[in-house]
Amino acid sequence: MTMTREEMQKNILEIDTWIRGFFMLMYAFFCYIAFNVLMVVVFFQFTVILLSGRANDKLLYFGDILSTYIYQIIMYLTYNTDIKPFPFGEGVDPDDFTVLPDEEPPNKR
Repeated sequence: MTMTREEMQKNILEIDTWIRGFFMLMYAFFCYIAFNVLMVVVFFQFTVILLSGRANDKLLYFGDILSTYIYQIIMYLTYNTDIKPFPFGEGVDPDDFTVLPDEEPPNKR
């Protein structure tokens, strides 16, 4: 498929593409922050399991929501969806998660 110069110029000047690019930069920054917070949650959850032998329910819930948020951002950044995540879109619905607080942590015998 050969593209003419006029078609390429039209694509480059498309305002919707530039607006999405702006949102993509913002979401990439949000994803960077969220991933770093997730690593702190991972560290704390590991520490809690080491000391108490069971996972912290609140950290399980928060980690679930945060990892879903990161997933939504990545789906938007890779053009797999046009739905903007929080704070400019629909956001994460906490009722969509299935965290079972009575489950044993991994490798628990």
